[in-house]
Amino acid sequence: MKHSTQKDKIIPILYVHYGDEWIRGSERCLLDLLTHLDKTVFEPILWCNSKVLMQEAQALGIKVYHDNFKLLLGWRRPKLDLPAFYTQVKRASKLIDQHRIQLIHANSGAPCQWLNLAARIHRIPLIAHLHARYPWRDRVTLGLHQAPYVVGVSRPVVDSLAQDQVRDGSLQVIANGIDITRLEQQGSVDIRERLGINQSDYVIATIGSLIKRKGMDLLIDALADLVAQEIPAHLVIIGSGPEAFNLLHQARELKVSKHLHLLGEQDTPYALIRDGVDVFASGAREEVFGLVLAEAGLAGLPVVATNVGGIPEVVVDSYTGLLVEPESSEALSRALGQLFLAPCSRKELGLSAHHHVKKHFSIQRNVSLFQSLYHQVLSQGSAHPHLLSHWHLTDFFRLISKQMVKMIKRNVIAGARS
Repeated sequence: MKHSTQKDKIIPILYVHYGDEWIRGSERCLLDLLTHLDKTVFEPILWCNSKVLMQEAQALGIKVYHDNFKLLLGWRRPKLDLPAFYTQVKRASKLIDQHRIQLIHANSGAPCQWLNLAARIHRIPLIAHLHARYPWRDRVTLGLHQAPYVVGVSRPVVDSLAQDQVRDGSLQVIANGIDITRLEQQGSVDIRERLGINQSDYVIATIGSLIKRKGMDLLIDALADLVAQEIPAHLVIIGSGPEAFNLLHQARELKVSKHLHLLGEQDTPYALIRDGVDVFASGAREEVFGLVLAEAGLAGLPVVATNVGGIPEVVVDSYTGLLVEPESSEALSRALGQLFLAPCSRKELGLSAHHHVKKHFSIQRNVSLFQSLYHQVLSQGSAHPHLLSHWHLTDFFRLISKQMVKMIKRNVIAGARS
C-alpha cells in the first residue's frame, strides 16, 4: 500500500499572466502573492508571455514556462489565429496534466479566452483576477462572462460584469496588497538634497507611467497655479513613458521647468518618497486601484487624488487624504494649496494613511484572502457553466459578424484601390 507524503498533499496552482515586458502594478502584485503564498499548502507554477516576469519569478524559485500568447479578435494581428488558439489550449492541457494542476489563477482577463476551455476539459476551477476595467467588446471576446470565479482589485472592476448580469456569487473584490517589509528595506533617500530643493520648499511627489491616463499634465498645470500664488512648490515625477517630451514642453510653456523634476524609472521609488516629500498627488483620469497611493500612505504621506475608479477605496477623503473632481487642475491646485497652508493637517492625514494602509492593504491580508478563496473554490469544484448562455452566445456571434463585415469592407476598398 502506497503511503501519501506531504508533497502529495500540496495543491499545485497554475498562474497565468498576459502582459508587457515590465514589472508594474499587476506584475508586482503577482510576484508578491507568489512570494508570500504558503508553500506547505500550495505549489505555484507560472505560465507567462513576459521574459522580465519569468526572470523575476525564477529568482523566487518558482517553476516558470514562457510562451508568446496570441488572442482571437485581440489588439494585434492576425486577429483570427485559430491554430495559435488551439496550440494554447493544448499547451494549457499539457501543463495541467504534467503538474497535476488543481486550480488555475489567471492574473489578467486575456488568458481566460483559452483557459476557460482548458479548465472545462479538465474539470478544474478557474479564477479570473482582473486588474483593469474591460470594455464590453473585451469582456465578450476574452470570455470573462464564462469565467466561473472573478476577482477584481476594486468594486469598479467587477461592476461592469455585474451589470452584464453575471451571477453575483462568482464576483468578488480582493484589494491589492503591498509588501511592507520589502518596501521598508529600501531605506530612504534625501530627495531634497539630491535635487537641490530647500528644506522650506513644498515638495509634491507622484509615481506612474507617463501616459495620458495618469494625468501628469494636470499635475503640471496645478504646479503652475501654485507657483503663480508664490507657493515654493516642486513636483517630483517618478516614472517613464511616451508623454515625457510633452510634459517637459508643457513645463517650459508654463515657465515652471525649475519646479519640475522628471526622474524617470527608479529601482527604489518608495525610498525617494519616504522622507523629504510633503504630499503625494495623483491626477489620474482612470485608476482601478492605485498601488502607489497605498505605498504613499505607508510612507506617512497625505494623498491628493482624483475621485475616479477605485481610488476612493484606497484614499479615504478627509481622513487619509483629499479627493477632488477629475479632469480639474484647479481642484488639484486648491487641495494642494490647502495642505501647504496646514502642515498640522498634513501630518494628521499622513499618520491616518499609514495606519489605514497597514490595516487594509498588507500583502499578508491579500494572500490570506486568496488562500481562503482557493480552498473555497476547490471545495465547490470547477463551477463552469455547461453551455454558453443564449445571451452571451448571441452577443459573441454578433461581434464576430461585425468583425467579418469590417474585414470584407477593408478588402473591397483595398481591391478597388489596387
